[in-house]
Amino acid sequence: MSSQLLTVTGTLQTRERIALPPGGVATVKLVDAAGEVLAGAALDATDVPVAFTLTADPTFVTDPDSLFLWAALRSEAGVWGTTEIVPVEGDAPEIVLTKIED
Repeated sequence: MSSQLLTVTGTLQTRERIALPPGGVATVKLVDAAGEVLAGAALDATDVPVAFTLTADPTFVTDPDSLFLWAALRSEAGVWGTTEIVPVEGDAPEIVLTKIED
């Protein structure tokens, strides 16, 4: 049994260039193809892009080639998020968030 953790790093970006007011929070979740949450983090979002690192126990990952990310960014300036789960591709995926509400 391996003691290595599965690590996914990346960034969250918005389509619009925005200045975030203090108090923004970014939430990122790593999920498998069945929608099971394998790892998650809530991060202070003071500016975009927001860097993230998620770690998961590989013994709970049934198919490492079918991992996805879900993300949201909430602040007084609005809410952005992924409208669908995003496949993990490459070493440091950049997730582009879409404005959800004003």
